[in-house]
Amino acid sequence: MAKFTDRVRDAWRSLVTRAQSRMPSLRGSRTAAGVHVTPEQSLQVMAVLTSVRLVAEAVSSLPISVIVRRGRDRVPPSPKYRTLVYLLTIQPNPVMDAAEFWRTVVTWMLIRGNAYVFVQRNGAGDVIGLWPVPPTDVKVLRTSTGDLAYRLSHDGKETWLPVETGYVATHLEILHYRWFGTGPEALSPIGVARQQVGISVAATGYIGGFFERDATPETVLTTQGNLTDKQWQRLVEQMEDRHQGFENSHQLAVFEGGAKLERVSLSPADAQFLAVYKLAEGKIASMYGVPPHKIGDLEHATFSNIEHLGIEFVQDALLPPITRLEKVTQRLFDDLEMRLKFDPKGRMRGDTAAQTAAYAAGRQWGYYSANDVRSYEDLPPIENGDTYLEPTNMVPAGALPIQRDGLPPVEIAQLRPTAFRAIEPLRRTASDDAPAWVTRIDAVLSDFVAEQREEMAGEYYSADDQPEWDARLAAALEPIIGGAVTDLANREAAAHGGVFIPALVQNWVAAASLSHAQAFNSLTFLGLLAIEPDDLEVFEVFRASAARVPEAARRVLDIVGSFGRFEGASQAGATEKRWIARDEQHESMQGETAPIDEPFSNGTKWPRDLAAGATEVTGCTCDAEYDKEST
Repeated sequence: MAKFTDRVRDAWRSLVTRAQSRMPSLRGSRTAAGVHVTPEQSLQVMAVLTSVRLVAEAVSSLPISVIVRRGRDRVPPSPKYRTLVYLLTIQPNPVMDAAEFWRTVVTWMLIRGNAYVFVQRNGAGDVIGLWPVPPTDVKVLRTSTGDLAYRLSHDGKETWLPVETGYVATHLEILHYRWFGTGPEALSPIGVARQQVGISVAATGYIGGFFERDATPETVLTTQGNLTDKQWQRLVEQMEDRHQGFENSHQLAVFEGGAKLERVSLSPADAQFLAVYKLAEGKIASMYGVPPHKIGDLEHATFSNIEHLGIEFVQDALLPPITRLEKVTQRLFDDLEMRLKFDPKGRMRGDTAAQTAAYAAGRQWGYYSANDVRSYEDLPPIENGDTYLEPTNMVPAGALPIQRDGLPPVEIAQLRPTAFRAIEPLRRTASDDAPAWVTRIDAVLSDFVAEQREEMAGEYYSADDQPEWDARLAAALEPIIGGAVTDLANREAAAHGGVFIPALVQNWVAAASLSHAQAFNSLTFLGLLAIEPDDLEVFEVFRASAARVPEAARRVLDIVGSFGRFEGASQAGATEKRWIARDEQHESMQGETAPIDEPFSNGTKWPRDLAAGATEVTGCTCDAEYDKEST
């Protein structure tokens, strides 16, 4: 009976073993494409290199801080953590800075699946150094108590650690950052996705070999019979003389003797490799959460969705490794309320428009003060800059009377308007007074950038092309600028009891349209001429141009609107004008008066007058008032 039981047990074990052996392994380097793929070799695949570099560089470039939560408050760490904070944010060890340290850790986590950091402590148990350890030099062990231990096999030369080779570190001495997995060691992304990486390696090698060994001609000319040497030479010379070169393109071809011209194309199998290569690249990028446009695949990228793709990059590619870095590093703190923080808002440093909008929203809704914003920009605080505003009517917080349920009203003195505000209401800029024209100019500029990108990307261009683009943009802007000038001039003329005649400013509108077109295109061509036409950075230049559109639209309307108000008042019979200063540059001109047809002391006839030069336009937010009688 015992022997029968043993046979049943052995048969069951063999079935289980055989079933397990047939499961696909998530580790290893062999692929179905016939190539071996290791994490280090995978960096030769551009999709892997670009994805890993983008994520690692992005994470390491984020602002890093150590914060302590005390209820709803955030307080700085106590002085005893000063050294640890310095190690995490400035310099973890004597041979690398914090940015290089975190870049190395994230890179190992993305290609090896595991990143290890040895924590060096002094005799008192305080952390005095953080040393990244290559995953190839670490063997994970399990102790009898169930804790993890780590045997370090560094060579002491290329990799130096403050312990001897073969040292077994406890789980308290190692920070173990895992990518993804269920065991004590995480899975390597390259090992898990080695089939896709192997396809990309094989396709790259095939394509390289194809171009190296291919001898297929592009065009073949066949005849019905054999040709003599003289006939062959005559036929070749005829083809070269009449059809070779771009100046002979589309010439009529006439052959005799039954000759036929045929083009030789790639075989379907060869051509399919391009699609296979592109598909593999996209799947590799998706493994790391990197949108395709970040690795140069712009097939599905448009100006309308590029911003959302950038948001997906932060959410899918950056936040997962950031979360792991923050959670694992928190083990270094004995204060449970203390944590390391990578701030993704640092990604806005290159996007001035988005950063400004975020600051403006913070000021409007009362969670940023002026000095808060200045501190983020590394600027010194200003006097009275710690006031927080209420969104109700943008007055200092607490200036309105409040009443809580069940309690009597609390009487708080109101903020009284100054005498200046009482007798002289603030006059709005043209862009605030006529936002519909801003929208129309914005639409013209956006369509122009899209058209310009479509025609110029990948094509040869030079500085000689700019005048043509200037003329095209000026033609599109002229009716919009003319309409905006007429609208604002009519309003000003009506206020003075007069009439505005648009025909008198047609030449000015045409000149202003060309001037603004040249100014907008100059920045675009400045970026384009600094790179090669086939460089992928061409798309970054047009992305930057698109980002400039909203601010450019407001600036254009403010400039032409200022002229429109002047011209409307002038045609309505105004005889005098007074400068209203709203910026530090023209503060000394506040209240200055001048006859309507003479310039102010700075040489302008109206605020933002282009005739006075760029210095009088840049940064100017001033306005003017017009009157028929001298004041």
